[in-house]
Amino acid sequence: MSTTERVTVSLPDEVRQAAQRIAAERGVSFSSLVSEALVSWMRGRLVDTWLAEYQAEHGAFSEEELRALAEESGVPYLPPGRAAEPAA
Repeated sequence: MSTTERVTVSLPDEVRQAAQRIAAERGVSFSSLVSEALVSWMRGRLVDTWLAEYQAEHGAFSEEELRALAEESGVPYLPPGRAAEPAA
């Protein structure tokens, strides 16, 4: 069993409010939601590292490959250099 430690972080108010609302809707604690988000972020960095290594060895993915993967995965395709649009 892992141990936990209480830490203090500073968040923009709108981020904190949104995260607290999401935690309440999901029936989990704010701490659990933040922990889950950090774990997801760290896993994303591992995937980024693997992808960079893969592409260094095998070449970059083509736009067609990326579009097909997005479609198969059911996620919107965002071309390089285009950040996700902020939610209104």
